[in-house]
Amino acid sequence: MINRKIFLNIAMSIIAVLFSGSLGFAQEGKALVDKGQKIYTEKKCSMCHKIEGVGGKLGPDLLDVGTRRDAEWIKGFLKDPKSVIPETKQPPFKGTDEELEAVVTYLMSLKKQAGTK
Repeated sequence: MINRKIFLNIAMSIIAVLFSGSLGFAQEGKALVDKGQKIYTEKKCSMCHKIEGVGGKLGPDLLDVGTRRDAEWIKGFLKDPKSVIPETKQPPFKGTDEELEAVVTYLMSLKKQAGTK
């Protein structure tokens, strides 16, 4: 039979390894969100769109776009806006697939907080 102290040490080691792995994924996700936010700024998306009260009024407020849409919808819309909403004034995204993925990740991070209207 395994000693209780040895069992607890093994269990804690497994938990530490699992936690550190998930922390790495979280850090990678944060880096992609930050990159997407930077691209959003560089592409001057805020000339038309508003987030948290900052930006233009021509396009929709993106404060909670991650709650209202899924990543595939956002990606398809940014690639070819008129194929999704024919009357839109949104221009197609001009950038690499990697940049588009980062912007989509950033926009998906914009979610309505529980209890807010």
